Amino acid sequence: MCCGFPIQFVKPSTASAIAGRQILDAKSHGADAMATPCPLCHLSLDAYQNKASKEVHASLDMPVFHLPQVVGLALGASPEELGLSRHLVPTDAALEKVRPTARA
Repeated sequence: MCCGFPIQFVKPSTASAIAGRQILDAKSHGADAMATPCPLCHLSLDAYQNKASKEVHASLDMPVFHLPQVVGLALGASPEELGLSRHLVPTDAALEKVRPTARA
């Protein structure tokens, strides 16, 4: 399903509404985060999420990972190495659900 980015600079409100609906759909199905293989989708769903939130009149707060970041996490790379602090929507809550906790 399209994230709306292809029309971001022609019809930004429509693009934001598309992205917002995609995020709301993921949330309604229980998603704690999203991952995308496309860098433009990542940009649309993360960097423009505040605009999408306004278009769909809902708080979204959905962490969005780029697929190589998910692979990196699976291979043991740290969030710092993967640049997760650069995301506009914080990824901490999603990471807490997937990263193993220390056991005594």
